[in-house]
Amino acid sequence: MTIDRLTRAARVALGSGRPLDDRLIADICEQNGVHPTAFRRFFATDDDLLDAVNEQLVLDCVSRLRSAVDAFEATDATAAGASEVAAPDPLGVAARMLADSWPLDRGGLIIRSQRRLRALTSPDGGGDAAAAAERSFVERLVPVFEDLMRKLGRRFTWPPVLAVRVILDTYERSFESWLLMGHREEDFDGSPYAARTLPVLLRGTSEPAEPGPDAS
Repeated sequence: MTIDRLTRAARVALGSGRPLDDRLIADICEQNGVHPTAFRRFFATDDDLLDAVNEQLVLDCVSRLRSAVDAFEATDATAAGASEVAAPDPLGVAARMLADSWPLDRGGLIIRSQRRLRALTSPDGGGDAAAAAERSFVERLVPVFEDLMRKLGRRFTWPPVLAVRVILDTYERSFESWLLMGHREEDFDGSPYAARTLPVLLRGTSEPAEPGPDAS
C-alpha cells in the first residue's frame, strides 16, 4: 500500500535524525515513485505525515509488548532459580522481559521527541493531535499490562491508565538518559531502570490478586 510505504520510508529517514523538510519529502517521493502532488493527497501537511509515522511506531510498540507478554509465564521466574538459595523476583523477571522486548528504539525515541517538540514550538503544530496520540498509546497498552498482571497473580491498585502512563513515561525518559550516557540501546534490559525502578513500579501500582489471610 502506497501510504504504508511512504510512512515507513519517512520513519527510517526521521529516525536517523533528518529534519522533516521539503528535501526529505522529495527523497521519499523519489524512492517510492510518487509525484509530490500525489504525496500531498496522502498527507496534506507535514504534521499529517509525522502523525502517521508516530501511529506506526505505536502499533509496532504495542505489538512487540503484546507478543512478549503473551509468551511470558510467571512460573519461568521461579523455575529459573530453582537450584539457587532464593528464586528471582517474578516482578524483576517481568521488568527485564518488558525491557528486552524493545518497546522503543533510538529511532522511535527521536521521532516521538520531534513530534512533541513540533507541537510545543509551533502554533499550528497539531498539539491536540499529539496529545490525543499520547492518550491513545497509553490506552492501547492498558490491556497488555493488565494481562501481565494476571500472569503475575496481581492486579492494579492504581487506575490502570495512570499506572501505565507512569510506567511508559518513566521508561521513555530513562531510555533517553541511557542513550545520552553513551550506552548501547540493546543493553537497556540491564540498566538500573530495568533492574530496580521498573520492578518497584510494577509492585507499587499493584497488589496480589488474592490476598492471603494475613493481608490487612
